[in-house]
Amino acid sequence: MLEIQRLSTLALAQVLNGRNLDHALTDVRKLAKGRLTDHERASIQDVGYGVMRHRGEIGQVLQQLYAKRQPLPPLDALLMVSAYQLLHTRSAHHAVVSHAVETAGELAGPSAKGFVNGVLRNLLRQKEDLVHRAHETAEGRFSHPDWWIDKIRSQYPQRWEALLEAAQQHPPMTLRVNRRHNNRDQYLLRLNRAGMGATSVGQDGLVLDQPVPVGQLPGFDQGDVSVQDASAQYAAELLALRPRQRVLDACAAPGGKTGHILERGNSLDVWALDQDAGRVKKMEATLARLKVSAHCLAADAASPESWWDGKLFDRILLDAPCSGSGIVRRHPDIKWLRRPEDVPALVAAQAHLLEALWPLLSRGGRLVYATCSVFREENREQADAFLARHPDAMELPIDDPLFDRGQIFPDSMHDGFFYAVFRKL
Repeated sequence: MLEIQRLSTLALAQVLNGRNLDHALTDVRKLAKGRLTDHERASIQDVGYGVMRHRGEIGQVLQQLYAKRQPLPPLDALLMVSAYQLLHTRSAHHAVVSHAVETAGELAGPSAKGFVNGVLRNLLRQKEDLVHRAHETAEGRFSHPDWWIDKIRSQYPQRWEALLEAAQQHPPMTLRVNRRHNNRDQYLLRLNRAGMGATSVGQDGLVLDQPVPVGQLPGFDQGDVSVQDASAQYAAELLALRPRQRVLDACAAPGGKTGHILERGNSLDVWALDQDAGRVKKMEATLARLKVSAHCLAADAASPESWWDGKLFDRILLDAPCSGSGIVRRHPDIKWLRRPEDVPALVAAQAHLLEALWPLLSRGGRLVYATCSVFREENREQADAFLARHPDAMELPIDDPLFDRGQIFPDSMHDGFFYAVFRKL
């Protein structure tokens, strides 16, 4: 446990300084230089994600214990890691405290040991009262920043609590069956033979009863299946693809939706863009695994003059950069790394992309606008503003009870997503 606690603390310290959690976890695994067991690697990830998921509660609990002394980095991260282990895992309490004290000495010197020991032992003695008082605050109860809670409450007064609670749940592991290789029933049988159960969702999806490493999925390396949330799988369906169409996936990396488009379509001419050349390489690897191909370009979709060949597209998918407010159960660091001022900037970038790409669509063609957000200004308000600016655009209805004016709310099988389908008149 000592190495788990130490490396988790180093990763969390990076996140508290504004770094992406997945990148921070990758960095600390490298520090171990291959010495970690599979269990230790999984435990470090669990702690990192767990602290971010419950950070509001943990922070409120610890603040009650600090009195006049606020811990400096990296002790603040170590205490959050230890508090998570004591409040939300089955780790032996004496081991958590003992290892935290040892880690404190290593990270901050001998004088830090007594402070860490005192805080954690007081936490154990007063745990129920501390958690109860923490939950009297909105941030402590829902483990979201106050500004985020206020936004959800004002935009969804009838369901704000349910949305915040859903964002605290562990996400399902959802698969997309490659219909070019096998149908869903055939793949479900393969899963069952491998001792895995699953439930059908959408047209190509399966939700596993229990998550597993992708290497254990039958035929994963051969491209028979991919991991993709059920909400994200609607993108290819809403494009209503036809053979030999010219298709643009404007913000495509890491390539999940591009792959789905190519799995569903016949003889499609697909262009897939991303600004980051490294992410484009990952996208190409994803498509190669699926045994499909596209024109993959490292390019800015908002500047067509730098990459477009002048031929109109029949279909455009704009999976726009967004707040990620619909997928915080998968990426709980998002809610703490985002700032209120980020949202207007994202809304402006989304509108700019819509304006840049609309002229590239042929008459009668479809542009599908998508975000993994539940914030209205990125979704319904963005779509309505686009329609107001473009009399040559008509929004097509989505005939599915899952959608509420384009919004998919997170539930046991779906992340929060939004879709608007525009047809060019």
